[in-house]
This record gives sequence, structure tokens and C-alpha cells, in this order.
Amino acid sequence: MAEGGFTVDKRRWIALLISFNFAIIFVLGGFVYQKYLEIERLYTEQEDAGALALNRLSENVAEMDLVLRLGQHATSPEVFAALGARLYSRAASAGLALEKLPVELEETAAFFGRVEDYARALARTAYTRTGHTAEELARLRLLSETAALVGTATDLASLREMEAELAGFVAVFNPVAANTDTQAVTVGAARAAVAAFTGLKESVFRYVGNHSFRARVDGGEFTARVCKETGRVIWAENSRQVRRAVLTAEVVLEQAQVFLVRNGYEDMALHRWQKEAQQITAHFVPLRDGVFLYPDAIQISLGLDNGRITAFSAESQAVRTLPEPVVTKEQALQAVSDSLTVKTTDMALISTAGGDELLCFRFQTYGADGQAYLVYVSAETGRQQEIRLLVESDAGVLVL
Repeated sequence: MAEGGFTVDKRRWIALLISFNFAIIFVLGGFVYQKYLEIERLYTEQEDAGALALNRLSENVAEMDLVLRLGQHATSPEVFAALGARLYSRAASAGLALEKLPVELEETAAFFGRVEDYARALARTAYTRTGHTAEELARLRLLSETAALVGTATDLASLREMEAELAGFVAVFNPVAANTDTQAVTVGAARAAVAAFTGLKESVFRYVGNHSFRARVDGGEFTARVCKETGRVIWAENSRQVRRAVLTAEVVLEQAQVFLVRNGYEDMALHRWQKEAQQITAHFVPLRDGVFLYPDAIQISLGLDNGRITAFSAESQAVRTLPEPVVTKEQALQAVSDSLTVKTTDMALISTAGGDELLCFRFQTYGADGQAYLVYVSAETGRQQEIRLLVESDAGVLVL
């Protein structure tokens, strides 16, 4: 039957077509809204990351300012050494926080790099220092005043404005006891070092200040920093997500060893390693003239999905002259408990709780229950310096 020129079937089809169109619009609307929420979430995460980086930057700059002010009144080698180490740590942390911000602030990064230079120079000369010359004190005050100025910047806008204030600062400041015979590594040479370190083209790396570079690698943001004196990569990190593990720990540890040798780190002994979050994190200790140099340990992390680097740290590669042992191996052995059986003996340079370095005999031992221990005995005094628990499992080798 026809009704108003339309049959009942035609009206039914039209109604179905309209319903279908509404369904499409509803589905597309839901899809668009879902994408909108996802974009908002990403924006929120970026804002949160930026806010966290700003907070860390502010905290470290405030601590830098405090240490620089304290340093103006230091009069003993012990205080100079402690302040130098403390200042370097804060300046390096401030530089890392700066790299996490979504803007390039080259002058600010250069300032943090100069503070690092000062801290290293201060640490190198600490044990010959009992005060400042007038020129050194003037430079130290300039550093302190500049750190205080940077500390007044609390957001990205004020940090950008600060760039103009810092322009030219590095050119007029010379660190304490600077070695004028050492040429600083150029940015071009540093970029080449990062490219060689990763096996990638130089063109993919963007300079972000303080001899640091950034690139997209394996779907993550890869950042690397080069030592200005040696031209070697001393720190690197990739934010990529490590996928499902397909490699064994043994394969990845072997790849780590190959990577170190390829980058000039030979005679490295595996000290400990741990499997966590689809990654292997290993600590390798250099062996020089029969002595394990713990202060120069390298930490390296690799993904169990493809075996490529996710993190690297080799910031302490000092050139040092090792002292001769005062006590003999037999004398040092007397400091090992009778309840332990000695398996192997070697020499190791370790860091003390006070930040000093100490040459020790290292005894690898085990107890009556088979538990392994590392016992460190001072090669100077013959007294037991440290004792550590050695735990081996499928998830790694830990030293506790």
C-alpha cells in the first residue's frame, strides 16, 4: 500500500538508513573523543614532566648557590674536597633537569657546565688548598651571584629571559686552577664521539648544550653527554620502551662486553649484574696493573629485546698513581674471620664513606653454609675495611 508517495518498505529503508548514519556519527564521534582524550593525556604527561624537571632544576640551583656561598669561607682541604664533590653533583643534576625541558637553553646549559668545570678543578686541587687568592674569590663570588640569579627563574618564560642575562658569562669566567695546557673538546668533535658511540650518523644528533646531544633512537629519546677534557661519552640514556624479552642474560652481557671494548674500555671485569624490567644492568670494573678500580666502575643497561644500550655511565675515569701496599697479603689475611674460607685474593681500589680512595686486599670467601662474602682489608693499615655479601641467582649477581 502507498502512503504519501512512499511505500511502507521505503519508509522502513529510510529509517534504517538514518539510523545507520546516526550510528556512524556516534562511532566516529566516540573515536574522535577518544583521540581527544589521548592527546589531552599526552599533553598532561608532558606538562607534568616539565613541571617535575623545573622543580628538580630549582632544587639543584638552590643547592649550588648554597655550596658556592659556603665555599667562599672554606679554609681546609677536607672542606674544599667535600664542597667540590657536592657542587659537581648538583651542577650535573641541574644540567640533566635542564635537558628534560621542552626548550633549548644553551647559555644556561653552558653556565652549569662551567660550574662543573669549577667543581672538578676544586676537587683536583683540594688537598693543596687552605683558602682563596683575591682573584679566585672574585670569580667564586661571580659564580655564586649568577647561581642566585638563575634561581630566580621559576618558569620557562623566565628561563628564556635569563638566557640574555647569561650571554657571554662563560667567556669571562675561568675555573680555579684550570689546566691551560688542556684544550676543550669542540662541539663538532663531541658530536662525532656520540655518533661513533652509537654507530649512527652525526646528522641525527641535535646539540642541547653542555656537550650533550639528543636524537630519536629505537622509538625513544636518546641523550648523551661527552666529557669536555677527554672527548669520550660519559653518560647516556634512552627513554625507549623495552619490548618483550627475546635474548638471554648471557647473550646480553656478552654484547655489553663487546660494546665496551669497541668504545675503548678494555680489561673490564664484570662485578655485578641484575635483570629487571626487561633489561640487564651491569657494573664493569677496570683492571689496571692487577688492581680493580672500583671508583671507575662503568654501569651499562641493555634491553633484552634487541640488546641495544638503554643507559650508560662512566663519569669517573681518573688518571691516578696507585700507592704501594704497606702490609703484606699474609698480614692482611689475619683480618679475615676464621669463620670464612678464602677462595681468591686480589687487589682493589675502593671508595670510602668519606669520599676518599683506599687500596685494599680483596678476599673472596665463603662461610660454612656456602654463602659467599667479599672482604676488603686496607693495604695501608691491615684492618678490615668492608665486608659484602655476594648473592648469585638466575636474576643476577648482587653485592650487598
